[in-house]
Amino acid sequence: MAMGFLVPAFLAGLAALAIPLLLHLRHRDRDKPVPFPSLMFLERLTIRTEQRQRVSDWPLLLLRLLLLLLLVTAFARPLLRSRGVAGADTRSRAVVVLLDRSMSMSYDGTWQRALDSARAVIGWLDGNDRVAVVTYDDEAETRQRLTADRSAAVGALAGLVPRARGTRLAPALRVARQQLLDAPFAAAEIVVVSDLQRSGATGIAGVELPAGVKVRAVPVGPVQWSNASLRAVDVRRVVQGERTLLAVKARIQQQGDGAGPTRTVTLTLNGREAGRQETTPAINGERVVTFAPMPAPEGAVALQVAMTPDALALDDTLVAIVPRDDDLMVALRGGGSDALYFERALEIGRAPTIRLTRPNDATRAPVRVFWDVLPDAETAAWVERGGGVVVVLGRRLSARNGAIASLLPVTLAGTADRLTDRGGTLRDVRTEHPLFQPFRESADALGMVRFFRYARVDAAADADVLARFDDGNAAVVERRVGNGRVIVLALPLDNTAGDFPLQPAFLPFVRQLVLHTSGRDAVPLWRTTGERWALPGTLVDPVVEAPDRSLVRPGVDSLGAAVALTDAGFYRAFRSRAGGEADAMVAANAPPGESVLTPMDTAELLLGVGTGSDTVRTAPAGVESDQELERKQSSWRVLLAIALAALIVETIVAARGRRGTARRVTPVSNTERGP
Repeated sequence: MAMGFLVPAFLAGLAALAIPLLLHLRHRDRDKPVPFPSLMFLERLTIRTEQRQRVSDWPLLLLRLLLLLLLVTAFARPLLRSRGVAGADTRSRAVVVLLDRSMSMSYDGTWQRALDSARAVIGWLDGNDRVAVVTYDDEAETRQRLTADRSAAVGALAGLVPRARGTRLAPALRVARQQLLDAPFAAAEIVVVSDLQRSGATGIAGVELPAGVKVRAVPVGPVQWSNASLRAVDVRRVVQGERTLLAVKARIQQQGDGAGPTRTVTLTLNGREAGRQETTPAINGERVVTFAPMPAPEGAVALQVAMTPDALALDDTLVAIVPRDDDLMVALRGGGSDALYFERALEIGRAPTIRLTRPNDATRAPVRVFWDVLPDAETAAWVERGGGVVVVLGRRLSARNGAIASLLPVTLAGTADRLTDRGGTLRDVRTEHPLFQPFRESADALGMVRFFRYARVDAAADADVLARFDDGNAAVVERRVGNGRVIVLALPLDNTAGDFPLQPAFLPFVRQLVLHTSGRDAVPLWRTTGERWALPGTLVDPVVEAPDRSLVRPGVDSLGAAVALTDAGFYRAFRSRAGGEADAMVAANAPPGESVLTPMDTAELLLGVGTGSDTVRTAPAGVESDQELERKQSSWRVLLAIALAALIVETIVAARGRRGTARRVTPVSNTERGP
């Protein structure tokens, strides 16, 4: 049998064995004077005392030493393993260290703990063991392949910092699996050094590791955390007289333990400060900061909102690109006097300015509106290439039944007459859809509209119903066709079949209808790091300036040029050479899920991960870990019971008064001593 200890660090307590020995060596009995009237009648005796630096009570000292030894050994958690089993797996180890470097790891103190833990794992390895270092965020990167050079592995950690990227453990596990294939005869182990953010477990199900590979986690995240983050910005152009203004709202989310301090929130447009507000984040809630409208710069606007940094500074800044205010061309076919309110609504307002064109000039317009008429055959191919079509069902088309055009995502089923019940209303409006974006905070505005006569339609299986009437009939139906879209309106836009043109909701609905159909609202204000930005095809020999001012010349293939958005900030694209005004811009921000630092339990780390056979060898069957053996043997319980018994015996022996005392010496007369 071979003895080991589960927690050998407690053996340092053996130094306490010197304490009883020192106490015994320093002990000296104190004589107590006894009053006596006269010593003339007492026999004189010779008293011999013990030497001071000498143990006077060996049994008591040994009992106390045994008691301390038992306690120290019990806390070290001893275990016994048979020599055959202990030597069964004598292979060297192959360890892959997976170091999380996502944005959440930049929380105050977390990254330093992660580096210290990774270095400690490497330092614990024996001389014949090999180690590899892999860093990961939303993708994995091998920093050091399997090597026996521990200094090279530690050197691979130099210069690393967290990035404004998401967390995905699955790619890192796949890279680790490939690394372990280079050590087929070693005992394989994967060590995950991370804050174990719950969102990082996405995609783990389906990852397959070879049987016998040990995976353990080293949690380095904060025990308690509080974080405020800029979750989003809402930007819209508003017109006041002859001026176009930008109205900006920033949304701040507070999560974690308690509320944060008052923050200063700063708005910057094209590098110049445009506004500043003070706010206190709500406890586990959202706070909206509204900036005063300001004149909108010409062209595209690079917008940045930043607040006073907290323990997680990478999510305290949010960037966006507000597209330029170009005129939007709309081709209207049909309608006549029924389309009067529709035309006037499009002419009102700017940002952008919407211009109606004649049907014979429709090639310049990204949106075509067919009012109670059917699209022609050429329109279907035009939609495939990215065009947008709106079909308004009026009195003429409503009188028909069945499918009237393959391009339309509906079949007609007659006309609904609601004059007798004071008109129908809209229900089940999908306000989360971009078409109804102006009504997300005032959905009741659409509920006030009355419709007296409208077409009954049945939506196709591949179409989306965005709104319904209160009788269940579809009111707005959309279908994507290639790169474009087709929207069918069963709700009337004239003032004879309803009062929609007379309601306040009419103007924002009509303008958003045209914007959405043109695809302008589909251009996001920002993208997420880790995505790829497909550059416009009009850029010849493009050059891209990254947020850190470095230049990238992307390769061009059959799909065009694209750039990976690796960091948060602004990316600017130029033709041939960088300089002057950018031909295209995009903003990139970290995934919002990185601001939520809720960790997962280590038991959840590998839920759904499969094991299979592979060339990585496993430990012999039946070999139990030290933890399992110690749990079964529970030797520490026996040692504590013996220590308790020793304590009782020590108490009895100490109370008996077994000490080094003065001993009586029998006097010897001079005659007995001899001459």
